[in-house]
Amino acid sequence: PTEILDTIVSEIERPGDLLQLALTKKSFKNLIIPWHIRYRVIVVHLFHPRLWELLASRPNLASRIRDLNI
Repeated sequence: PTEILDTIVSEIERPGDLLQLALTKKSFKNLIIPWHIRYRVIVVHLFHPRLWELLASRPNLASRIRDLNI
């Protein structure tokens, strides 16, 4: 099931490892890119209201953040 794969992928720390896994199977690619890669590390200015609104409205995306630099 997708929920189990999502949980497993969430435990992978290094983006390079995520990309390697994404290259092994189309279903992994569809899960990892962009959902686990794009929101893993965010570098943003504090006054970026659209990003904060997006993350507030989409907790599934906010839960993927591992490193937030403001």
